[in-house]
Amino acid sequence: MADEVEEAVAAAAAELYAVPLAEFVASRKALAASAKASAGPSAAKAVLALRKPTLTAWAMNLVPRGDAGALAELVGLGARMRAAQSRLDTATLTSVRGERDAALTAYVASVVDAAESEGGSLSPAARDEVRASAIAALADETAAEALASGQLTRALSYSGFGEVDLSGAVGVTSSGSIMSVLQGGGQGSPPEPATGAEQPDGGEGARAADGADEVDDDDDELTAEELAEAVAAAKAAKAEAKARAEERRRAEAEVGAAEARMRKAQVALGEAEQAARTARRGVVDAQATLDAARTALAALAGSEG
Repeated sequence: MADEVEEAVAAAAAELYAVPLAEFVASRKALAASAKASAGPSAAKAVLALRKPTLTAWAMNLVPRGDAGALAELVGLGARMRAAQSRLDTATLTSVRGERDAALTAYVASVVDAAESEGGSLSPAARDEVRASAIAALADETAAEALASGQLTRALSYSGFGEVDLSGAVGVTSSGSIMSVLQGGGQGSPPEPATGAEQPDGGEGARAADGADEVDDDDDELTAEELAEAVAAAKAAKAEAKARAEERRRAEAEVGAAEARMRKAQVALGEAEQAARTARRGVVDAQATLDAARTALAALAGSEG
């Protein structure tokens, strides 16, 4: 029964994350009803738990199902870079910098094109999220699998150390393995429902599935807790940006002061060199005067003798 539920949820997710964004909620309801009929209430509940993707995630989900050449290049490059990093092969990591930049640019362009082909449009901020997701995929194998899954619910980001946080970022996972629709990328084991173990037919799972046709769409809106977290995150980001701007201002001031000290030192050095040259000329003149005096004295002594 568990395998049947997993297969039903996996099939529903694969279909659901391929539909136009405006049709997501209606499609989820229909697929939940179908899953209930084929695999029972637990499958329906798991389908209803699948989160609606953001606009950026929806656009990235189009790529594995369409022209995935740029994505395949990005995934392959990430595997090579991670292998080189594990070997501490700095020469290889340095040599692929240009390739890395080109791969990121190509992937962002492929996502933008895919969105526009479906009537969507990505803002500069959304394009930055796409690029950040691609960077995360280069750094982390599981993030690369998520990008190739076609089931993202949000953009990804990499902090520069550790693993990429994928919590709530992918529609369906199974013990960390993510379904992939990228051609040549292979496919993991059937994913587990996001809700965990089955519930008896008379329990909470059955009630949730029975209400599939009347499901509230509020789960696609931010909850009060999520909104508070988002506001807190925005404030933290603003504070960090302000702190960095202040650090930059101080650093620029220090650089300016250092440059002023250097110019002053250069002027002092020039003056010292000029004084040294004048002193050397004085020494030469004094020596010439002394030599002339000695000559005159010698001549005088000779005439007296």
